[in-house]
Formats: sequence, C-alpha cells, structure tokens
Amino acid sequence: MNVRLRRLQSDYEAVRRLARLHPRVRVEGVSGTPPDRYRLVLLVKSLREKGEKIVIAKEHRLEIVLPKGYPRDAPLFRMLTPVFHPNIAPHAVCVGDHWTAAESLDALIQRVGEMLAFQSYNVKSPLNGKAARWVEEHPRNLPLEEEEFYRDLGVEPAPDAAGQRCANCGAEAPQAETCGKGHTLCADCASRCPTCGDLLCLACGTSACSRCTGACANCGQPASSAPAACGHRLCGDCATACPDCGRTLCLACGEVDCPACAAPA
Repeated sequence: MNVRLRRLQSDYEAVRRLARLHPRVRVEGVSGTPPDRYRLVLLVKSLREKGEKIVIAKEHRLEIVLPKGYPRDAPLFRMLTPVFHPNIAPHAVCVGDHWTAAESLDALIQRVGEMLAFQSYNVKSPLNGKAARWVEEHPRNLPLEEEEFYRDLGVEPAPDAAGQRCANCGAEAPQAETCGKGHTLCADCASRCPTCGDLLCLACGTSACSRCTGACANCGQPASSAPAACGHRLCGDCATACPDCGRTLCLACGEVDCPACAAPA
C-alpha cells in the first residue's frame, strides 16, 4: 500500500471516530476505496445571507475532496450550503495559508466548525469582503457560540456498542450490519440485492450487486476474474492470489492474509 492509500485509510478511520465521538459532526456520505471524497453535516450556529438580512443557520453541509497529490497537496474544502464568513466562499473554505501533511483530516474538519461558529476568522485576507466588514463592525456579537467546537478526541471515552454510528449517514445504529470492509450501516443504509440477498454498502459506494451484475465488488470496474471463494467477483487489479495455495483473496471482504493457510498475499 503506497503513502497516499495509507493516508486515506488513516483519515477515514479518524473521520469515523470523529463522527462517533463529536455530537456535532455527522458523515452524510463517502466515495472511494479508501474514501477520497466526504460529505459531512456540521451542527453549529453560524451566519447566512437571506436577501438583505444576515440570519442564523444551525446546520451546514461540507464537501471534502482529497486530490491525487494528497497528502503532498492540500485537501479541498467546499461548503454545500451558503455561509456568511470572511474566510468562506462558495467555491472554497480557507482552512489556512500554509498546508502541511502533518495536519490530520479530522482536526481540519473541527477547524471548519470553529470557523462556522466565528471562534476563528481572519479579516486581513478574506474570501468574502462583505463578511469581513460585518465582523469588524460587530465584534461584540462574536463568537456565535461560547462552547468550543474543537474537542481533544484523545481524552474522549470510547463509545459503547449502543452508541455506534452508521459509516454512511452518521446516524446512531444500535442494530447495525457490517460489510466485509468493516463499515457499520444503519437499517436505512443497509440495503440488499433483491436477487441474491448480498449486503450492499453505501459507505463503500456499492449500489449494485457484484455477484449479479459482473462488476468488481471492490472497485466497481468490470470483473475479469473467477469469483473468490466468498462469491464476490473481482477485476484483475483487485484479485490477488495466495502464493501457497492459489486461493483468490477478496479485497471486498478485507482479506489480506489467506484464511485457508494464513499465508500473506
């Protein structure tokens, strides 16, 4: 696994933990394996223009795209719902002037939450000049929330089983199902193939059954190999074989070592 894939997997695990532990962060959707695109919901008091008025808004949708050069290149943040803030424009959220790969994705998401609450802003180099002028004229109105949005997750208690959340929508999933890659899915997001009954994982981006459509169960490309022992069809890039027994290992099920002889792939 190369540096980018390792970082994407690490980020995904960190974002899932953030959504479990932070009551104001929800994962609405992800795409990619590992994910390189996220849709999040941040529940925090912020501002929005409504005609000529500036009004309070408490729910915001955020899109994150991790480009091909990531983590060497900075992640791209964009609000999907309108926000009135000096450092937020329709096309971008300015999370800092200088990107370093040491900054974790979950910490950057919390930084956006701080910005939305006006616990963080910079009027010296704004993306929205009108919002910057408003901030300078209304310093007593800020921040919009006194409670800090940022939380040190290192000291947060681990959630119990009843508090687990869906990897696709972020909703609590006390009676969850789990896909082969370990994604926890709530009842609304755990759909099944009407033909064979296989679980279709929205967090993996799976909307069609690989058994029945001939698509690779891991990446969605046309399958070109014989089915793995589990029945999943795989493309040539995703089908690896055990060097000892030749058994096809299924990446869709998370098989890295051969379950038959425990030999590494």
